[in-house]
This record gives sequence, C-alpha cells and structure tokens, in this order.
Amino acid sequence: MLRYYYSDNVVDSTGRSTYYDVREAQSGGKPAVVVYDTVQFVTAEGWHTPLDGATPNHSGPNGAYDYNHGYIGQSTSVDTDVAGQTIASVVAKVQDLGTNTSSTIVGVTAATLTGVMPAGAKIRAISNTESLTPVGYRLTDGFAGNNVTTLANLVTSYPAVSNAAAVSTANTVSMGNLHGSNGCGAQVCLQERMRGSFNTNGTVTLHLCDLDTVSGVFSNCSSIGTANYQSTTALDGVTPIMTFSGLPAAVSTQTFTRVFVQRGGHVYQGFQDKPAVMTKQTRLNKVAFEALAASLGVTPPVIPDHPAATAGTWSVTYAGGDTGSCTALSVNAAAHVIGTCTSSGVGGSFIVSGTVDAAGGLSVGSTSSDASFTGTLGAATGSGTWSRPSASATGTWAATKQ
Repeated sequence: MLRYYYSDNVVDSTGRSTYYDVREAQSGGKPAVVVYDTVQFVTAEGWHTPLDGATPNHSGPNGAYDYNHGYIGQSTSVDTDVAGQTIASVVAKVQDLGTNTSSTIVGVTAATLTGVMPAGAKIRAISNTESLTPVGYRLTDGFAGNNVTTLANLVTSYPAVSNAAAVSTANTVSMGNLHGSNGCGAQVCLQERMRGSFNTNGTVTLHLCDLDTVSGVFSNCSSIGTANYQSTTALDGVTPIMTFSGLPAAVSTQTFTRVFVQRGGHVYQGFQDKPAVMTKQTRLNKVAFEALAASLGVTPPVIPDHPAATAGTWSVTYAGGDTGSCTALSVNAAAHVIGTCTSSGVGGSFIVSGTVDAAGGLSVGSTSSDASFTGTLGAATGSGTWSRPSASATGTWAATKQ
C-alpha cells in the first residue's frame, strides 16, 4: 500500500495550506480497494468519516496544524537535500527508529537498494506535538451488547460486579486494552484487557484481565479500583456520550480514554486519543519517492497539480442490459477512482478503478471483468454509459455525491 500526503502547496489568506491523506493499493498487480478506516469523528458540524482521501487537512501558519476533523497541534520540520546520496542510505535514515518514533517506509530492506537520489530529492524531518484530539468511534469496533440502545441502558444492563472471578463479556463492558491492537509483545499479556461495570453512585468498577492475543480469550481478572463516569453531549450538541475521569494509575499506559457514543440505536465503544507528546517521522518528497519506486520496480501514481473538484464518495446505480450499484465509489484528491460494484445480473461483484480528468470526464474499468464506465461527474451528480462486451451488455449509469 502507498500512503502519501498530497497538496498543491497553495497558501491561503490566513497562511494555511491544505493537504490530503491519500492511500492506494495493488493486489496481484491490479488496483485494490483501500479501506482507510471505519472511524467517525464528531465536530460542531456533525459526524465525519475523515479518512477517505478527499478530506482537507491544514498546516500553518507558524507550525499549527489540524488533521482528521479534530487532531490539533504544532509541527516543526527541517528539509534536507539528499541529491547524490545512495537510495539505500536515505531509506535507512527514514527507517531509523533511534531518530524517528515510526518509519514511513515499511517492508523495504534498505541495504538491498541500488542507485542514487537525483537532483531535487529531499527528506523532511517532522516533529508533531498534539494539543487536542476528537471524540470518535469505529464501526468495526462494535457496540455494547445486552441489547443496549441508550447510555441509561448501558448503566442498568451492566451493574457492578463485586466478584472479579465472575467477570465476563455478559456482565461487563469493554474499556479497551492497555496496549491497543499491538498487544504487549507476547501472546499472553498479563493484566491487559480492561472491563467495567457500573455502580449507582456515578462510578464504574474496573477490572484488568489476562489476555491471549491470538484467541482473544481473557481470564484471571482482578479489580483495580473505580473511576467516575459522566453522561454529556458531543460537540455536535445532539449526540449523547459517556466520558470517564479519575481512572486508576494502572491504566495510564492506554493511549486513549474510553468514550461510549449513543447513536443510531446503538451504544458504540468509542474513544478519545490522548494527545501525543511528541512524534517524529522522516518523509521523502515526490522526487525522492519516485527514485525509490524506480529502484523497487514500482510505477508511482500520476498526481495532478491541483486537487480534484470531484473528490469525495459517490453512490452509483446502473441499468440497461444489466442492473447494479456501486455503493461507495471513492474519488480521492488526486482524482484516482476506486470502488466495488455489485451486479444483480451477470456481473457479480467486481472492483473498478480509473481517473477523473480536470473537466470531470470519468474513465473507469474493472480489474476483475471487462466492464467499463465512461461519462462525466459534476459538482454533485454524474451520468454516462457502461458496457461489458463479454456479456453483450450496455446501458447507462447515474451517480450522486454522498
């Protein structure tokens, strides 16, 4: 998978520039659908799905940045010209975890690379310090069980469990793992999974349990104390949420704090990340990346000078010699199109990919069949024709921006 930050580097009247988090992938040499994340973040304007390749993020002035609808902080960066240096040595700098908190190039062995960086190749060392983070939840994280539909139901459905040996998924709610999805570095993590049950005095009793990270089974639970819970309203002024305070010191290693979100008839297991004290990364500029891609035998994507006006998520239906739909056709800021369509007749499900030109001209083909779509996307709607020669089928399609 390739992830890159795309910007036209135009600074507006406030001194800010806009950039996009673009992610693309191939499977078997063909474009593959990239699932960014199912996360939803809340702002005063409502809930958003920020990781779609079309959400604008901002940097500047004076190092200020905002990212993904609510991650706010300060950034410093230093550019270094690496022209003439070996590609292997430059990649080694990017991957050096003695300098960086994480690497922006994974799955590549620097020592095996050949060639040198061309003129214009640079690396950028970036340090970010967060000050604010948003409240969010992931659809894939699921929601509270026991047919809970409201925060009030949550409290009454999971009353306090005084006997830690009796802790189970049926009588406690998930408060997350101490080390997130990465685990503790071993298959069995001692005192890793946190569960909670509610008291009538506005507190929640917390338990830590051993966790087998392979099977997902937890055991050997013990009580670690209580925390306070508060029912309040999210930034949109509408959504009920539950937050926690006064958590025991034993859970300080968690990188987030649990937040329960009441929305759409469910209570989701939400979160609010703790502001990162400092993160450091080293990134390649476009010239340096293209040199690395050539060394790896990878064809880099063609990136336009300006973000696509059609960027966003589109719903598509088609009819004629066959009928079907593409429920989430994504156009990212670089005007690259990817999605999955499902035919009600001869087609089945198939992945499509393509591009949109500056005038809105859409050209999309299937990576798993001979279906193709052409036409035009406007500001909010689009239309055109489709064909599938192997089925002797043609027809029309219509699109609406979500």
